[in-house]
Amino acid sequence: MKNKEDLMTKIIKRFYGISGVLDEYRRSQVEHIGNNAFMLLFWYMLLANFVAALFATSSPTMSLWILIGVNLFFVIFIIGGYVIIATSRLNLTTNEIAPKHLVKAKRTVIFKGIALGLYFAIAFHFLSTVIDLIWEQENFFEIITSPAKIISSLGGGLLFGLLMYFVLRSRLKETD
Repeated sequence: MKNKEDLMTKIIKRFYGISGVLDEYRRSQVEHIGNNAFMLLFWYMLLANFVAALFATSSPTMSLWILIGVNLFFVIFIIGGYVIIATSRLNLTTNEIAPKHLVKAKRTVIFKGIALGLYFAIAFHFLSTVIDLIWEQENFFEIITSPAKIISSLGGGLLFGLLMYFVLRSRLKETD
């Protein structure tokens, strides 16, 4: 009988890029990384909100846009970079494969890269269409069928799929 993972375990494994079983060691390391990231975010948010409140009286709109941009930058690049580097250094993301299963694992990585590239292209196409629809207020059908938008979405999906293939491929380690 298979043990079913609860939703929180699936989310943790997905967010931190862990494949395989989330054992006690990995869970404790993930909790340590999460606690460090929380402490960084806590002090950053205190400082950022204080500075935004200072500038909100003179220029509230500009203060809001700057706060949103800096928050996105901090969360994506600083916190995201920390999580990626920390999980990589602790070897939480490595996927150890027996030599007899290595060919099948490489094939699976190729299909995952293709699927992630297609998902990114479709999501990027629809999101950019919605953004253009809101900002430019053109016809939905004209925007979604624009050849330039389709080509850019497919190009972005191709690049993202290749990047994800190389990331997933670098995580495969052959066991002895």
